[in-house]
Amino acid sequence: MIEPYSAPTRKQVSDWSSLTQKKFRREHSEFLIEGDVCVREALRARVSLEAVLVLASEVEKWQEEFGSRPRFPVFTVNSETFGRISTVESSQGIVAVARVFQLPPRAGKLAILCEKVSDPGNCGALVRVADFFGAIELLLGPESAEVWNPKVVRGSMGSLFHQPVQTDVDIAAFLREWPGSSVATVAHSGEPLHGKLNLKPPVVLVLGHETRGLSDDVAALCTDRITLAPQGSAESLNLVTAAAVFAYALS
Repeated sequence: MIEPYSAPTRKQVSDWSSLTQKKFRREHSEFLIEGDVCVREALRARVSLEAVLVLASEVEKWQEEFGSRPRFPVFTVNSETFGRISTVESSQGIVAVARVFQLPPRAGKLAILCEKVSDPGNCGALVRVADFFGAIELLLGPESAEVWNPKVVRGSMGSLFHQPVQTDVDIAAFLREWPGSSVATVAHSGEPLHGKLNLKPPVVLVLGHETRGLSDDVAALCTDRITLAPQGSAESLNLVTAAAVFAYALS
């Protein structure tokens, strides 16, 4: 048994540092969780942790939380070793190594589908929006950011451990089989968001790419279209803000 707060081996450090790359995350089915909020949310969700690495200067803060016999190995590392694994400049001194997982869909009346969200920060924030509104599931089309990317994990602020997410979704097949209404978010020619919408639950909110918006092919597969008209001089909202506004209106 590994004693809590011992030092890791060189091989362990090498293996964990490789998880900053997508190739090795897939190969090992593991990913990194960094920062106080995200690690605490992972603990609350009882995510399967392979190891936790704590900067020597931060050990005292975490000892009380982990206890004398934590359910996962805890390692103390110096700043040089920690820097090989950390992916942020101003770290809070804690990184967890976790197993990838798949959460089942929730019961609910709203799902969110994004045709393509390529920016990891946006992807993480979108997970948080879906979690805030209790989405049945967040569905991401092909070529979207990988959800185990450290930037996605941090951007979700721990929501990734609570919100069901399905990746590489065949969007056309999904929309054809969806039992309720599918609502395309379009810049023009849709029903006004503040209007009365006659939707059949469950509803899936369908969003497009960050810059190009929703493709015509996907919009054509949806049962309804909605548009949020600007009231000022800004032409549009960013993807995450728009998702939050539409989700609020439909939830």
